[in-house]
Amino acid sequence: MEEEKQSIWNFTLPFLAAARGRFVFVTFFAVLLAILRVFEPAIYGRIVDIVVNALTHNDTSTLVADVSFYLLLWVGLFLFTEIFGALNKYIMWLANNVVSRAFASTIFKNILGWSQQRYGKHATGSIIKITDDAWRAIWSIPQITLDDLIPSGVSFITVLVLGFFMDWRLTVIAMVGLPIALFMGLYAWKKAEPKQEKVSQGWSQLTRVMGEAIGNMRVIQDFAQEKKQASVFKNRHDDVTDKQLKLNTFWSIFDGAGNTATILSRIVVFSAGVYFVSQGTLTLGVLITFLGMLGYLLSPIQFTIANALPRYTQAFSQIRLLQNINNDQNDVIESPKARTLRSVTGELSFNNVSFTYQNQSRTTLNHVSLRIPAGSSCALVGPSGAGKSTLVKLINRTVDPTLGSVHIDGSDVRNYTLQSLRSKIGVVTQEAYLFQDTAFHNVQFAKPSATRKDVMAACKKAQAHTFISRLPKGYDSVVGERGVKLSGGERQRISLARIFLADTPILVLDESTSALDSETEYKLQKTLKQAMKGRTTVLIAHRLSTVYLADQIVVVDKGRIASVGTHAELVHESGLYERLWKLQSGGYLS
Repeated sequence: MEEEKQSIWNFTLPFLAAARGRFVFVTFFAVLLAILRVFEPAIYGRIVDIVVNALTHNDTSTLVADVSFYLLLWVGLFLFTEIFGALNKYIMWLANNVVSRAFASTIFKNILGWSQQRYGKHATGSIIKITDDAWRAIWSIPQITLDDLIPSGVSFITVLVLGFFMDWRLTVIAMVGLPIALFMGLYAWKKAEPKQEKVSQGWSQLTRVMGEAIGNMRVIQDFAQEKKQASVFKNRHDDVTDKQLKLNTFWSIFDGAGNTATILSRIVVFSAGVYFVSQGTLTLGVLITFLGMLGYLLSPIQFTIANALPRYTQAFSQIRLLQNINNDQNDVIESPKARTLRSVTGELSFNNVSFTYQNQSRTTLNHVSLRIPAGSSCALVGPSGAGKSTLVKLINRTVDPTLGSVHIDGSDVRNYTLQSLRSKIGVVTQEAYLFQDTAFHNVQFAKPSATRKDVMAACKKAQAHTFISRLPKGYDSVVGERGVKLSGGERQRISLARIFLADTPILVLDESTSALDSETEYKLQKTLKQAMKGRTTVLIAHRLSTVYLADQIVVVDKGRIASVGTHAELVHESGLYERLWKLQSGGYLS
């Protein structure tokens, strides 16, 4: 457990270090203000003694002057602590903003660098919830420490020193309950920590359920499963809120015990003080001062048990959850010696490539070797699950081969930086991935420097200009999350427009026309042929009408290459391609 806490601090400290200068400033003034605030009871206690002495000796000639001095000192102390307290809070907010920015940029950049297999281990809703909670935790840790714990601790020590200086007897009496309070606090923290982690995981899972339901709303409604999903959410919600309630109750019990100890200490100290005053061994002013400072002596313990420990426990559990997913290893790793891929001719070669997905025993690709000449087109055909999409994922290192290598222009793709490699490869998948943004920005995403004219030209090539122009605001129309306001074919045409705009030397078209109607696909064939000219193109399609014009066709079956040839060659062979062609060609092509 101690090693885990140390690990969490090691994870957290680099973010906090981003604002170390501001935190030093805040810490200094937090200590100074905590010390000064302790002296407030000493001021009004001194005023009481001055008044009592003046009345006892029936000499009030200098009473107003003497009291006025301490009243002005009191006002000055108040103004100083309030003004610099507000300034300190402002500096704290600035520091937390720096920490927040460092955390957010680092974690977001890290998540963007996850491999797709790693990303597939976690639900999107859980990732968002865990990251958001850890973000808040990173913000709260310095706030708890510098706003609460350090001032409370400094006040405690200051009162302890002043207390022994003023009257050691009352100080010792006030300290009697301290060991019990400390034991209670440590016991509560150790008991609550595993409970808090389960609660944090529960909230994360609840967010995952909600995220999945919203993301799959259409299928839920199509199958009339609204009641079932609502029931699943309710059950998860009831479970996590029940655990949260039990945890809160646990802390409340210790909070109540702490309050009881504080009140009893006040009563005992007050009773002893009254006795000492009656014996003439203590002045009334010192007793009042001590009672005023008693809050600074007992409150830190009470605060730690009731507030700081629960918040620290929650923060640590939230950071631990993020740390757990952050410690997962990518299966695609960029070499420190990777170089930038600058110019590409486009020759692709797969050399004895095998691949198995994580946590699967079945080999997806089995000793595949294939060469695609630069500037040529290659179509991959075969039944679903044959390994076609996995094969093209190896080109831009969405996944890396378990065995063998993939080369571009004779060099292993792992020799290049991921950014430079992927910038040379245009990919269109069967599922179109669009952002909650305008049609213009969704296309421009492929090339941020592109002008409106460039985007429109790309859309015309992709047969997308006409339908975009008919949208309520044309290219400035928001297409909805994941393009929900568009049809499947319209979304796919925007994806195709992206590759026309990116103008990359290598194209990967994975079922890129699967959602298009036959007329639109026919119109797009000519444009695609123009785009493919001079570019190395790898196509995957179940519609053989899309692939029969490729320079070479590779038939993939059960993770192996079954046959290679042109359409004219393969259609006359007795094999898988010929069977697929017969199934699809009847009356479809002349």
